Amino acid sequence: MTAPATPAAPADHQPSQGALRDFLGLLGYAGLGSFALLARDAARAPEIRTQLVFSRMAAGELAEIDYVEQLVMEHGGAFDQLLATYQDLLNDFMLRAVPRDWWERLMRSYVGYNLLQDLLRTLAEGLPAALRERTEASVGKSGHDDYVAALLAPVLAAEPQLASRLGLWGRRVVGESLTLVQRLFQEHPALVELTGGEGEPAARISHLVGQLQAEHSRRLQRLGLNA
Repeated sequence: MTAPATPAAPADHQPSQGALRDFLGLLGYAGLGSFALLARDAARAPEIRTQLVFSRMAAGELAEIDYVEQLVMEHGGAFDQLLATYQDLLNDFMLRAVPRDWWERLMRSYVGYNLLQDLLRTLAEGLPAALRERTEASVGKSGHDDYVAALLAPVLAAEPQLASRLGLWGRRVVGESLTLVQRLFQEHPALVELTGGEGEPAARISHLVGQLQAEHSRRLQRLGLNA
């Protein structure tokens, strides 16, 4: 999967301690929230094979939690308290985008979960080399987008009405997701340090949102849908 293009961070780039802590908090809660999202999908999957695949993906989201917690402690943070600062933000996603059936549930994760992975990879470009490489080695490696695309694409090709409904639903989910990205930077402004490039924070955030939208469009094209 191709990651969003973003300006590479200078080799000697050193974000502030606040930016590092905020990123680690986001990374930790993203893992926890993604686990919950994928576990719910697994519990509602209509076939055993899909239940197994999503359950393994969910378990994989927790694989880095101990590592992230140790880093937070090294940077002078309290892990539980730091994760709690993201709890309302990411839980809002679940409340704003409530699926009506299995297909909408599948599309919600395809859009929302993978947009979060794109966001983490993009922000990781602004990290010191060792942490950047560790993050890039773990984020977005579940194969979720490939698996869901393989499930959805033939169904949507055969059922135009479902494709139309899920196209509308996907636009709603991405709209809610990008609204929460904007709120993320309002509540954790130090993360702007990791966005790369130059200019005012608003311009840098706008550029990042554009990258996320481009990746979302590419992802929907795999399903034969328009963004």
